[in-house]
Amino acid sequence: MRKRGQRMSVTIADIMKLPSLSEAKIVAGLAGIDHTVSAISVLESSNTEKLGFDFPGHSSKYGEEIIITAFMEAKDSVEKQCEALRRLYREGEVGVILFYVGSVLLQLAPELLDLADELKMPLIVMPEKKLELRYGDVISEVVEAVVLDRQRNAYFATEVIERISHSEVSQRSINSVLAVIRDRVQCSIFVMDELGRILNYAEWPNGRGLPVNDLVREMECCGSGYGEVMTICVDGKIYHTEREELQTNDTKISALFVKEKDNLTIADCKQMKYVLKTYLNLWGENYGQLDTKQLVSAIINDEAEKMQRIAKILKINVEDLSCAYFFYSSEEDHDYGKLQQAKKTIEDFVSVYRNIFLVDIFDETVVLFADRRREKIDGDLKKLLEEMAGKGLFFRIVVSNTISTTRNVKDIYWVLQNNKQYISAVFQNKQIITEKEMQFVKQVQSTRAQRKSLSALNENWQTLFTEQREEDLVNTLEIYLLDADMNVARTAELMYVHKNTIKYRLKCVEEMLGHRVNHMPEVCDLYFAAMSNRLRKMI
Repeated sequence: MRKRGQRMSVTIADIMKLPSLSEAKIVAGLAGIDHTVSAISVLESSNTEKLGFDFPGHSSKYGEEIIITAFMEAKDSVEKQCEALRRLYREGEVGVILFYVGSVLLQLAPELLDLADELKMPLIVMPEKKLELRYGDVISEVVEAVVLDRQRNAYFATEVIERISHSEVSQRSINSVLAVIRDRVQCSIFVMDELGRILNYAEWPNGRGLPVNDLVREMECCGSGYGEVMTICVDGKIYHTEREELQTNDTKISALFVKEKDNLTIADCKQMKYVLKTYLNLWGENYGQLDTKQLVSAIINDEAEKMQRIAKILKINVEDLSCAYFFYSSEEDHDYGKLQQAKKTIEDFVSVYRNIFLVDIFDETVVLFADRRREKIDGDLKKLLEEMAGKGLFFRIVVSNTISTTRNVKDIYWVLQNNKQYISAVFQNKQIITEKEMQFVKQVQSTRAQRKSLSALNENWQTLFTEQREEDLVNTLEIYLLDADMNVARTAELMYVHKNTIKYRLKCVEEMLGHRVNHMPEVCDLYFAAMSNRLRKMI
């Protein structure tokens, strides 16, 4: 399957050579053909609201799993298909194998193919209209290939670290690392602090529910030290266990490895320890410390167990933090000193309110979580930005008032990080942007969405956007819709003209369009097209 000297793992390119996939084709996402495959799962429901949880049957935050599906529930909705693909990507899945195209899913939408290319997520299509094809055949062969590869190549630590270093930042969490080595060795892993409290864990099989406290007590009764593999019995069941120290800075961290089916080997334990220590040294800054920075990090990374543990010790009820404010610099030069100064300024500003606040720095963003039940600070955000600007701190804010879970926070944060330049291009004179506005920018940014939106508009509107002689009208309309919240006085202020001039220009636009510029639902098309035009100017 691979020549000597090549990397030791099963990739998507490798599984395409299996008999069950010999007639399949990669129709999109070809750039991800070298992604490693270590597991395979089936997905046939993408309705997470109905189910109450994300994608049952696949390993959350895994990173090396490929999904089999026919998009049965989403077969009539391109939007649902794309959203399913986005969610799978965010969870770290490496590719999708589509069955029964032409039968269940009648055809592949261009939007789905474009999204797979954008995400570099291979979309593999089985031979069309062949209902006799079985999921089980592909599953059996992929699993066999993975098992054989593991038997031939016992050393995995270096390759796992390499894959972590090349992974997306959003997927480079401790949970993802634990899941990778868990599935490689098929054992449960628990990372603990010096008091024996679990920081993060990954169980084999997923959701096993091991009696960790009982296991630790039994190991201590048997005189187990660190670095010693031993077999113990708890509640009549046999467990093979080992503990390792993972010192990180001044914080004492340890790992507990538990295997049930087979014996643990010293070699596997050393490799798992090596991977974990390397991760903590390179990417786990201040891991295990109890402060607001780690709590903010746990919330944004959707690390529920770690978040609850730190929040309990810090006596912060994260369920009360119902909204978030993301402050990011509008300057290209990201000075950490300025981020610290911005954090201090924000903390001082909100200290006069009765709300509960949590403020800290995450990467290049100052994040403020707030309890809105007492006082709303939104009306004073402009004053805060002015105070910051007076100190040479030029920031924008994305405001989200719809937080219900840490999953929402993580999604919002990464939409912001991936669309900063587009937000700046669209809202050129606006410093406070809502989550909905940001999501709209993301939607419009799609090339196909832009093309579709412009073709859907009438000829007068297209003329308005394309003819140079109407440039003043176009600029006025863009600022009115995107920067001034459809306020004539604010538009005049931003354009340094009298408000009567703005009224006259908008009247000219209305005559060309045949409707008022603030009339629903026509204003939706105007808003969409105005964004498209500003984004087009970036090219």
